[in-house]
Amino acid sequence: MYRILPSIFTVGNLFCGFLAISYILDGRYVPATWLIVLGAALDTMDGRIARFIGNDSKFGIEFDSLADLCTFGIAPALMVYRESLNSGWGVAIAFAFLLCGALRLARYNLLSHEDERGELFLGLPIPAAAVALSQYVVFTKDAWQPSHDGSVAVFFVLLLSGLMVSRVEYDSMPNFRATTLWGRFKQLYFVSAVALILHPSTSKGFFFPLVVLYLLTGIYRWVAGIFRDEVTQHA
Repeated sequence: MYRILPSIFTVGNLFCGFLAISYILDGRYVPATWLIVLGAALDTMDGRIARFIGNDSKFGIEFDSLADLCTFGIAPALMVYRESLNSGWGVAIAFAFLLCGALRLARYNLLSHEDERGELFLGLPIPAAAVALSQYVVFTKDAWQPSHDGSVAVFFVLLLSGLMVSRVEYDSMPNFRATTLWGRFKQLYFVSAVALILHPSTSKGFFFPLVVLYLLTGIYRWVAGIFRDEVTQHA
């Protein structure tokens, strides 16, 4: 019975994506963004539970990717298209996000089957990209004039799309047993982020900047890596 537990979390992730799409079609972006966040949490849990019980199967990996494509690919792409890119080449820009997300998932699956996963992700994980894009839509909904919103959205969508298929390295969930300075910083960032996100008075204003900070860590690591030669296992 316990072996189906990871798949139950995956089904929950898929349902979050389906429900988020229904909210997006109704123009209810805020609950849709939180469903995407919940889907990301469930996506993290299913993988960790599968590895913990020794049931990290090929079927589970493929099923998880199909659910991810719905929750973290179709939902955020549809949201940004309806809110910021609903004209001209907007559909192509939004589709680029979905396409790069699918390619990112395919590469992750390939590395998983070859058992080459490490502590760092190769390319921005699609759940992080989806959370960033959906939070961008909510955060900037009233912050930009219509003349600026489209161009900024195009830049941000293409940036996220490029990061997903790039070789930029991103940290996974923090290891709370780590004792290094960087490990401690990751722990502090994670705990502070969760506290700020869950608190009603700070969740709206702090969530998107915290996601941007995570995006910048990978870019910083990539720039710093140009000046040193190192080999890293990826996920």
